[in-house]
Amino acid sequence: MRIVFLALIILLTPATPSFAKCEPSDICEMMKKLDHFSILNQCPDAAAVLKECRKVNQNTLEELSAANFVDNGDGTVTDTINKLRWIKKGIINKLKLKDSKAFAATKTFAGSSDWRLPTLSELKTLIYFERTINAGGKKAWINPIFDDGLGHYYWTTTTCDQLSVIEDRYQKKICQQGKSAAWLVHFNINAIFWFHTSQEKPHTWLVQNVE
Repeated sequence: MRIVFLALIILLTPATPSFAKCEPSDICEMMKKLDHFSILNQCPDAAAVLKECRKVNQNTLEELSAANFVDNGDGTVTDTINKLRWIKKGIINKLKLKDSKAFAATKTFAGSSDWRLPTLSELKTLIYFERTINAGGKKAWINPIFDDGLGHYYWTTTTCDQLSVIEDRYQKKICQQGKSAAWLVHFNINAIFWFHTSQEKPHTWLVQNVE
């Protein structure tokens, strides 16, 4: 009888949720490294929490005015409309975002040292309406006054906590990685997408404000 009684207790005792050890904050943190299936494998009943983690802000990208580019003849190009001066050629260096920012902060070029990385709105102004041969002799979706070399992709300082959703010519892109990811522009295919800021793949394009 005693054995039967113990068996009944075990059967009737409510099961502890399998994700009891998976705190909501931990689950949201997992999303930065794991896909949903992997998370659910570790925390089977975490679907509701994942739904909350997927919330994104509703900010929209503030587009700048159409640029008017003037070649300064010193390796820089000035946008007279948005009051920006760009280095004419993208810098191929494959850095993490923080290292790319540090590189910009210490760069001296064309008699100036106050260079920085562009925002997504700023870098988008370099996109051209068709894929054409640029100043580097290669085809890309970039204003032909610039030299994009082989059409690599470049960091912006716009992170996913500032902007979660954007739509380019291909599709709607959603980034749920917060400050751990930032948006890029790929001039070779005219696309906008995001990378984790710790990835050493994107390159650097420098800009500065002018009066």
